Amino acid sequence: MKFIRTAALLAGLAAAPGLALAQAPAASAPMTGVPAGQIRADQLMDRDVYSTDNVEVGEVDDLVIDPASGRVTMVVIEVENRLGLTQKHVAVPMDRLRVTPGERRVTLNMASADLRALPAFNR
Repeated sequence: MKFIRTAALLAGLAAAPGLALAQAPAASAPMTGVPAGQIRADQLMDRDVYSTDNVEVGEVDDLVIDPASGRVTMVVIEVENRLGLTQKHVAVPMDRLRVTPGERRVTLNMASADLRALPAFNR
């Protein structure tokens, strides 16, 4: 029984290098610009964030990236009070933002009261 488990383990390890080569991503060509429909992170940072009720609620402060996929999953918003001072930071899913290239503002698919009710994000 021990021999069968060892043989199966060795067979799996022997096949692993072949699997790793088969799963390796193909090398991509160097980029010469930002593809259409995409923006650079620095173009999103510090943009004013407006809620669906057209209230300026803060600005984009940071991005959370999933290292496994390389995609931005959450956007950290610096929520401001009525005087423009930082009240707290909250994190919302990236797909809740509507970004229009060339505009200084982004729209959050959430009412201002709902955003302010979110728990603080510990940076």
